[in-house]
Amino acid sequence: MNNSSSYFLFFDLGQTLINEWDMIRYLDSIFLELLEGFGTKIDRLNYIAIRNNVIRNRIIGNGDFEELIFEVCKLLRPQGYGRLIFQHFQPHIQYARQKHLTLYDDALPTLTQLRKKYQMGIIANQSGHAISFLQKYGMIGLFEAVVFSSQTGFRKPDRRIFEAALLSAGKSGPECVMIGDRLDTDIKPANELGMKTIRITNSLFSQQEPLTDSEHPTLTIKRLGEIPSEIVRIG
Repeated sequence: MNNSSSYFLFFDLGQTLINEWDMIRYLDSIFLELLEGFGTKIDRLNYIAIRNNVIRNRIIGNGDFEELIFEVCKLLRPQGYGRLIFQHFQPHIQYARQKHLTLYDDALPTLTQLRKKYQMGIIANQSGHAISFLQKYGMIGLFEAVVFSSQTGFRKPDRRIFEAALLSAGKSGPECVMIGDRLDTDIKPANELGMKTIRITNSLFSQQEPLTDSEHPTLTIKRLGEIPSEIVRIG
């Protein structure tokens, strides 16, 4: 059994290190305005219930926020307006990513504390622009291995992006811990490679429930700041 301090820690970015809640609230408001403009009136509570049901029932598969919104469009405007609404919505997504993303308040203090004992890396479905985000917050030097889907050509949950990260870190699966918010794209593929897993539930995807044994995380926590005290439970 590994001593917990010997593990290499891999992190997801979106809704794990990056706080996307302001972006999500902004986009929810824009989306509701667009729906009303196309003749669909729905209050925020009912919209959120439908959105959460799409997540819970895996209607978007392994898709991201854009696919989530598109699927909600199709449910609320089944006559074919979904794609048209989504076309109007896309520019707002780009704007929101530029203006409404930040780190979780506990991200940098937690990573700085963990860095004293652990080597760390990132596995994320991101473009190279994410490097600028990490540099902006002075984080890039905290990680020994940073692997983005744009570099490998593979997106999580494809095991090949995880294998590329393990190769970059010079580690095997059982020597590593994957920390992320999604059961389908973070926890399952990491478990299948023998990694330990920590799920963070302060996320839009907290609605997901495990569908298979491989989707059960080793640990479940609410916030990133719990990791330094909780990781010792991995053993």
